[in-house]
Amino acid sequence: MFDSVFRKTIWDRKSGFVWWVVGLLAITGVTVAFWPTLQRDSDALMDLMEGLPEGMLNLFGAEEASAFLTGPGFVNSRVFASVGSFIAIFFAISMGTAAIAGEEDKRTLDLLLATPTPRDRIVLESFAAQAVLTTVLATVVWIALLVADPLLDIGLSVTGVTAASIGMALLALSFGSLALMIGALTGNRSLTVGVTAGVTIATFFINGLAPLIDSIAWTQKLTPFYWLLDHQPLVNGFQWQPLVLVAAIVVFVGIALWGFRRRDVTV
Repeated sequence: MFDSVFRKTIWDRKSGFVWWVVGLLAITGVTVAFWPTLQRDSDALMDLMEGLPEGMLNLFGAEEASAFLTGPGFVNSRVFASVGSFIAIFFAISMGTAAIAGEEDKRTLDLLLATPTPRDRIVLESFAAQAVLTTVLATVVWIALLVADPLLDIGLSVTGVTAASIGMALLALSFGSLALMIGALTGNRSLTVGVTAGVTIATFFINGLAPLIDSIAWTQKLTPFYWLLDHQPLVNGFQWQPLVLVAAIVVFVGIALWGFRRRDVTV
């Protein structure tokens, strides 16, 4: 029916993808809808935020409590520094896992390999489909925020929203490509999901809490979250830091190509 892995992957995701879009739209919509209320009750919000430990503020992409009193700071804490990004990340992980490890787990990969489709093409087209759909998710956030900003006076800029949305897509793809790499190297679906999800959660907490301990503060720079959130793209626009995420994606996809070429596939 399909002449490419890319088209088949997109087609297989068409139904479930709608719900990922709905979920991301829901968290974005709820966040911006609460902004006018929080703006009116800013004193109460400030009291609440000042009562939180410093580590909790770091986890939500803020260095100080006052950041939550700005529209960009509040949106960043909910959409880009926490729930919104996690939706995009776990979507990308699901696609990275399904690409090779999932097919092998279902015993359907042998049917694909029986065709003249080269292994490199399977990896690259699977990642291309993941990249396209993850970018669509980030674009949904971009559109929602640009529509809501003039209506609710959030104080966002087109440049900031664009930079943050691109950063969200790159953050998600860094974990999605990691899942693709592990799946290509092992062919084990459970291992792929477990390791990638574990790395995601661990790096999130390391990014937020490591700066509080001098001896391990350097580990923050090993986390993808740092390279998205540290330079505050929603406020400062485009910076060079997300290029580190691009480099990580290239490395993970490259290793996936190398490993899948050389591995005996379980059928």
